[in-house]
Amino acid sequence: MTAGRGREAYRGLPEEARICARCGACRTACPVYAEIGWESSSPRGRIELARRALRGEGGLDPASVRRALECTLCGGCRDACPAEIDTRRFLLDLRGEIRAAGRCPGPYLALAEAVDGRGNISPFDNASRADWLDDVDDGDAAVDPASPVGYFVGCVASFYPMVTDIPASFAGLSARMGRPVSVLGPRERCCGFPLIAAGMEARAAQVIRHNLEAVRESGIETLVTGCPSCLHTWTHAYPEAAGGPLGFEVLHLARYLLRCLDEGVLDPAGAEPLDLVVTYHDPCDLGRNLGEYDAPREVLRRLPGVRLVEMAHTRELALCCGGGGNLQAVDPDLTRALAARRVREALDTGASVLATACQQCVQVLAEAARRSRARLRVLDIVQLVGEAFED
Repeated sequence: MTAGRGREAYRGLPEEARICARCGACRTACPVYAEIGWESSSPRGRIELARRALRGEGGLDPASVRRALECTLCGGCRDACPAEIDTRRFLLDLRGEIRAAGRCPGPYLALAEAVDGRGNISPFDNASRADWLDDVDDGDAAVDPASPVGYFVGCVASFYPMVTDIPASFAGLSARMGRPVSVLGPRERCCGFPLIAAGMEARAAQVIRHNLEAVRESGIETLVTGCPSCLHTWTHAYPEAAGGPLGFEVLHLARYLLRCLDEGVLDPAGAEPLDLVVTYHDPCDLGRNLGEYDAPREVLRRLPGVRLVEMAHTRELALCCGGGGNLQAVDPDLTRALAARRVREALDTGASVLATACQQCVQVLAEAARRSRARLRVLDIVQLVGEAFED
């Protein structure tokens, strides 16, 4: 449900397909349609595909399936729909229909095999999941297995070198604050979202149960994560799997850092002025899909020497970075195009730093900035806080 809207409960794939009036309002909010411009690449085009498939009229040929999966699940079309169709849930169900029809593309199958076999989406063994701790100067002071605060790192930040500095920065901050965190290490597995986004919700249940048991056994009272997709999955799919409340708090790192600032554990008076003009990119799963816009901005505003400037499209209207919804697995060129569009908008602000609160956003936007040779640093807000509070 989108924050602030009196949206009806999701009515199911057949009913939502019937309700669609084909008005086209969703197209104005779709980053993929803005880039490609084909009707079949629009949200209503995907709804029409589902309508034909449900009527037994075909529609699941390889070309149509590719168009159906060229979607970041950003939620923009849902917010734009005057009929209040929950298009994000609809598109997830459509992916389930594609899977049931045996039409999953090879990259989706490979992703599922990786999660089943290794417990993560990367090519690396899960035993190396906490290797990023080797880059933390005071790792012993940063991690305490008995800490009531647990850190769910996520696959991207655990394994991909471009963003492993994000958990390292947070661990360094935890050590300096005197608030060590509990890290699951190899016991942590993929949160399950990549499988859910591939239409494999039943297959995701295994890793969901595993992670839930691991966190509960650790005695964690507050679980923090820097990955909005992990956060969305923990706050939606996990309570459903648990049959009720989780029994512990789940927070995004931005909200946790703001709490530390409010409590004085992080004192801006002791921070190093950064002298930076920063613009902030709203991750789709954190912003549109979870309604969290303010905490990251407030953290940035409290850093001495940071001047925050906004892009033309921001908050609920923010452009998607292109890295969500497993799009990168099926069409990496489209992901690059969407990321390049967002980088251009960031450059228009005159900022020297593009900050965000998502490790996947950092990864794709940093690559786009590098490819365009833009003079723009792309950082997670945790990295900026870490720079400000360096010893």
